[in-house]
Amino acid sequence: MMNSRILTFLIILLNLLIFQMQFISKESIAGSGQLSPPSRLFVSSMIFWHSGVTSTIFWIGEKEGPQNGYISNSKSAWDEDWTSHYGGIDDPKNRNGYFPSGFLPNENPFYIALPYNDLDDNGERKDDALFRIPWAMKSHIKEGSLLKDRWVAIKKGNKTAYAQWEDVGPFGEDDWSYVFGPSPPKNMKNQRAGIDCSPAVRDYLGLLDIDKISWKFVDFKDVPPGPWLLIVNGYGQHWFHPTKDSTFYWQLQGEINTAVSADIYDVDLFDTDENVIELLKEQGKRVICYFSAGTVENWRPDANKFFNKEIGKRLQGWEGERWLDIRSENVWDIMAERIRLSSQKGCDGIEPDNVDGYENDTGFDLRYRDQLLFNRFLAETAHKYGLSIGLKNDLEQARELVGYFDFLLTEECFQQGECEKARPFVKSLKPVFDVEYEKGLGDGEKIDDNICNRAKELGIKVYLMDSDLDGSLYLKCE
Repeated sequence: MMNSRILTFLIILLNLLIFQMQFISKESIAGSGQLSPPSRLFVSSMIFWHSGVTSTIFWIGEKEGPQNGYISNSKSAWDEDWTSHYGGIDDPKNRNGYFPSGFLPNENPFYIALPYNDLDDNGERKDDALFRIPWAMKSHIKEGSLLKDRWVAIKKGNKTAYAQWEDVGPFGEDDWSYVFGPSPPKNMKNQRAGIDCSPAVRDYLGLLDIDKISWKFVDFKDVPPGPWLLIVNGYGQHWFHPTKDSTFYWQLQGEINTAVSADIYDVDLFDTDENVIELLKEQGKRVICYFSAGTVENWRPDANKFFNKEIGKRLQGWEGERWLDIRSENVWDIMAERIRLSSQKGCDGIEPDNVDGYENDTGFDLRYRDQLLFNRFLAETAHKYGLSIGLKNDLEQARELVGYFDFLLTEECFQQGECEKARPFVKSLKPVFDVEYEKGLGDGEKIDDNICNRAKELGIKVYLMDSDLDGSLYLKCE
């Protein structure tokens, strides 16, 4: 029978060869030309399941004690201030669903630890790390861990959870033949535990303190909708994460009504003064800044930066507005600059409009994949600036984009019978705001009860507004 160490070496070598031959597509390129962070790289992960592995439970902020080998989890192998960055102690007993009671964490509550660290005690990359880690040879990460934020699937019975790799353990940091190969864990403690799981993973799978699971690496693109996608770690940034209970107000024209009782205001990036944004934030509101990402509006201050060859057909019903060729690098650069401006003005997030050009007569041969890459670019750039981002309409791509966007904004999904397509966002605990413009859906004082009842069943929030979005009409389901 083949020696397990030889088999491990052959499997790792095969993965390295496969990965070397892969084409790193444009979907992993941001506007600056840099590859995406490790949580989002398109890589060849090892596809086999590690079966019958003993799992144990750990949590951020856990105090040292005999149950964990006197190892404190106030910091991780890759974050000296883990508890603070997370937002507090991830108390395993006092829970609010999959989250700790009392606060919404800044980082993903679905996390795990595996017993391999690619960094030494000085924080330098180990000499052999490039040969151990299948995705190392193609990573753009020059400093820091190649492992942090990597996605893992954990299975117990017929349920599978997804989590990000955020620490090293249990009871080991150099067990590469297990982590990347078919060998069993070297650790002999806690029934040869081979993976630490967070309280959220525990609760989703119904794990015992010591249990048996299977796990494997997965690519981010293969992570399905679920509560693990509400807060995704990456970029070394934290940003605003609206929740399904958040309320929404949208006004793009006229003097902004700052007295509306809503958690989130959506206002025009160019037309809204910074003083208004500052006032809203002083009131405890979050401000989302609107701009069109898929069209050029000839009155915008940067309209002259678009090349004629990038400007397509008129947008029906909107004077002075034309579709853009979203495949153009110049268009990407201009949108990156608009996102940077949003950050400078103090916006908490952005709402890029007209991000479904591939479904319209734009004058360009835009394909499904072109739109997907452009929309992912917008989301990745926003997150690099610490901004939240909403997906506008584009329901056909909701399943593939839910991990990149923080909320969904739809227009007239009830009128068009498309509300059920928002399910990937609902399933991932992300808010869905639907704005209806048909005044017949309400009596001027409230929205029709049938609409509200159906919206509640679907897990979305419905608002009735004037199509001019001037603040003259604002109704919501109570």
